[in-house]
Amino acid sequence: MKKRSSLFILIILMLSLVLTGCTSNKDAAKAKAANQSQVVTTTLYSKHLGIDWNYDVYLPAGYNPKANKKYPVLFMLHGLYGNHRNLLERFNSQQIIDGLVHRTSKKMIVVFVDGFNSFYVNQKGGMQMETAIIKDLIPKINQTYKVATNPNQRAIGGISMGGYGAARLALKYPNQFSKAVMISPSVWYSLAKGNPIRANMHAFTDGKTNWSDQVYNSEFPTKYINNKSRNVKLYIETTSSDTTVPVKDVNHFVNDVKSQGINVKYVKDSGDNHNWTYWTKAAPKAYAWAIKELN
Repeated sequence: MKKRSSLFILIILMLSLVLTGCTSNKDAAKAKAANQSQVVTTTLYSKHLGIDWNYDVYLPAGYNPKANKKYPVLFMLHGLYGNHRNLLERFNSQQIIDGLVHRTSKKMIVVFVDGFNSFYVNQKGGMQMETAIIKDLIPKINQTYKVATNPNQRAIGGISMGGYGAARLALKYPNQFSKAVMISPSVWYSLAKGNPIRANMHAFTDGKTNWSDQVYNSEFPTKYINNKSRNVKLYIETTSSDTTVPVKDVNHFVNDVKSQGINVKYVKDSGDNHNWTYWTKAAPKAYAWAIKELN
C-alpha cells in the first residue's frame, strides 16, 4: 500500500514538473514575442481591383492587438516590376526599422503595398489602384490593426515608381497623409520618346497609345497642390548619377514644390545609380525621417 502511495506521489510530482515546464515555455515564448517585431503577410479582397490583393504589415515589438495603444503608420510602395515583398527581401526593412525603434524608442507600423506596374493611378479602362488604396486598403488597415487614423500620424513612401505614387497620393489626399517619403522618385518632366517604359507600361494610356503624355502630365503630382496639400511634408532622396530618372528632373520637382510653400527635406547623394545598391543605402535615412516625423 505504501509502495502504491509513493508511486502515486511520484507520478503527481512528475506531472507537476512537466506542466510547470510547459507553462514556463509558453511564458518565455510570449516574452520573446513581445520583444520582437513581426511581419504579417496577408490578403484582402479588393472590390475596386476585383482580385485578392496581397500586402505585408510590419508590427513593432510590443504590439498588442488587444491594447488601446495606437501607432503611426507608413504605407510603402515598390517600384516598377516589383511587388509587396521587394522592400523586405531586396533589403531588410524589418531589420532597419527594428534598429531605429531600438535607438529612438519611437515606433510605427509599416504596410507594404502590392502596386503591380500601376504607377498607383487609376488607369483608363484598367486597374484602379489609386481608388483601391484609398477605399479598400486604408479602411482595412484601420479596422485590422492598431493604427492612428489622424493624418498627422500617417505617411506614404516609396522607391522609383513608388516614389512617384507617394508624392501624388500625399498631395492629392492631404486628409489621408501628412508626410511622404520618396527615394529616386520617377518624376520625369519629359520621358524620352525611345524609352521602353513608353511601350511597355499602360498606366497612362489614353485608350489609343500605351503612354500618353497628355494623360501623364494631367496626373503629375504637382497638379494637386492646393492650400491643404501645402501642409504635407516631403522627404526626397536621389543620387546625382541616376541614369533612369535624371537628377535634373528631381531638382525640378523639388524646386516646384518648394515654390508652392511645401516643406521639403532634399538629400542628394553621389555615386551609385537607380538600383538596389543605392536604395539599400538610402532606405535607412528615409525610414529614420519618417519615424521621427510621425512620432
